[in-house]
Amino acid sequence: MATTTVSIGSNQSIATVTPASSSGSNPYVITFTSTPSSNVAVGDIFVISDESTFFGTYTYLLTGISGSNYTLKQVSDGGTGMGDMSPYGNFYDMSFSQASGTFKRAFSTITLFEAMVDDASPTYWGSSDDVVGQCHGDSNFTDSRVYFDNKQSLASVKLTAILSDRHDGTASGSASGKVLIRPTVGTPTNQGMIEVNIDNFILEWVEIDFDALDSTTSHKAVVLGGTNDDNIIRNNLIHDKYGNPGAVGPNMIFVGGAGASADTLYILNNIIYNVIETVGDHSVAINVAQWAGNVYVYNNTVWNITSSNSGNPKYAYGVQFGNAAAQTAFIKNNIVSKLTSDDDNERAYFKVLSGATSTVANNLSDDTTNATYDAKDMGQTLNDTSALIGKTEAQIDFVSVGVGTEDLHLDTSSVCREAGVDLGTTNEVNIDIDGFDRDSNGVVWDIGADQTANDASSTANPAFLLMVI
Repeated sequence: MATTTVSIGSNQSIATVTPASSSGSNPYVITFTSTPSSNVAVGDIFVISDESTFFGTYTYLLTGISGSNYTLKQVSDGGTGMGDMSPYGNFYDMSFSQASGTFKRAFSTITLFEAMVDDASPTYWGSSDDVVGQCHGDSNFTDSRVYFDNKQSLASVKLTAILSDRHDGTASGSASGKVLIRPTVGTPTNQGMIEVNIDNFILEWVEIDFDALDSTTSHKAVVLGGTNDDNIIRNNLIHDKYGNPGAVGPNMIFVGGAGASADTLYILNNIIYNVIETVGDHSVAINVAQWAGNVYVYNNTVWNITSSNSGNPKYAYGVQFGNAAAQTAFIKNNIVSKLTSDDDNERAYFKVLSGATSTVANNLSDDTTNATYDAKDMGQTLNDTSALIGKTEAQIDFVSVGVGTEDLHLDTSSVCREAGVDLGTTNEVNIDIDGFDRDSNGVVWDIGADQTANDASSTANPAFLLMVI
């Protein structure tokens, strides 16, 4: 299958430049009379118009950059019916000189990207491609709900962040130049900011910030609808849901349907923190309980999850799983800490049904959790002898837990250092929240999303592997 990358960002005028030469035949290798902005990236589009004849406006997708050579694939002739034409030598301004064109992001919002994923006749990619939507931190993304509910015959869909604009495992702030989803309008109850009901989907390297939504009904970050297979949620930063969203408490990563017993989900290397319900509801960081297939919850870090009673017991959950007897859950190398509820209802790990199959290893719970639901017992006396239980905040030793300065990387004295189990490389579980490759660097794995610097033999230029499903 072909892989097509398209850019997503608000910059719709990155650089205006004039073609200087052309070679090849769609795609065309183009040079320009001046060097385009360094913000121009693979996946952008180049739009050029002919002002002196009837050629109209043409659109090209940037598929490669090599030195001064830019490879442009024509994706639209603007409805002129003129067919393929190079942007050099065919477009003229009013003085009959070579016309200039403008580089811009292919999509200005994630919502518009999803709309083309749902299109039976897409403009920018082939009908059976692996499609990569690569977000840029031109400005905050304010999409309040993006629902991937149809991918036609596409092989796979990935929503990611360009390497230079990825979060660093800490909150980016509202004007950071990082890929940040920070809506100002809330979603209705039980809808997610990113909602997925298609197979072969990846969400990675995205920061989701609820801080502007305290007074709204928004309460879910990522929702997996239930008919998913081979969905991967990895290396994301989700934080700061506070308040009373209404009838249902916050669930940051939530599986809303059973799926099929052969279907598989992966929740890998995410950091989730500050999930605080204030009026009468449960609060959950990762909720995969309804899933009937295989689910892998590996190397996630969860901190500061709070529920609130209102006459009935309400629970603060770190990882909730096993509500379907057919589920097979693998829960390994996770940190769940700082749970708060009324009446001793803190549940770091909660397996709902004893009949569900679970394989657990090398998880941590701290001294805030009810011992019946700690990393060792998980509510069903699973007795993971490698678990770390009852640990204090000082022993976990995050870099910072100060209000507004949260940094859930592990500091050098953490009990989580070298306490994990090697989970291999499937679906890039070896890549930590900073892009460090635990596998290629040959380190002993830490628990949680972060591999501490002292365990890393090298942190320069980490490898980011493109996975094609």
